[in-house]
Amino acid sequence: MSDDRELRLALEHPRGTEQRRLGPFRDALNDPARYAALPLADRDAIIAWAVLRETMAARGVDNDPTNLADPLIPAARLATFVLEGERIVVGGVVGRVAGTPAIGALANAVARLRGG
Repeated sequence: MSDDRELRLALEHPRGTEQRRLGPFRDALNDPARYAALPLADRDAIIAWAVLRETMAARGVDNDPTNLADPLIPAARLATFVLEGERIVVGGVVGRVAGTPAIGALANAVARLRGG
């Protein structure tokens, strides 16, 4: 699926798309150490969704904080979680990352952590 088509679909159906993309990883998304233990391909799938979520948030589609039942993970929280997990993978400090990455910066931050 092309990036544009994938983005269009995600913007039209953000909650269902997120549930399909992240559903298999829900347990790992509750603990950065469990995320870090996932195979690279699984972490890459989560990162791809988190990067797409950055774009969606920039276009105004994000978690609705007034809807307590909104299943959509806030984009900034997902990005921060991914960075926490990736830091564990490379042997970095375990714990909360200070601040959140700027929109569009997640892919670059992960690449730097991975030595790319």
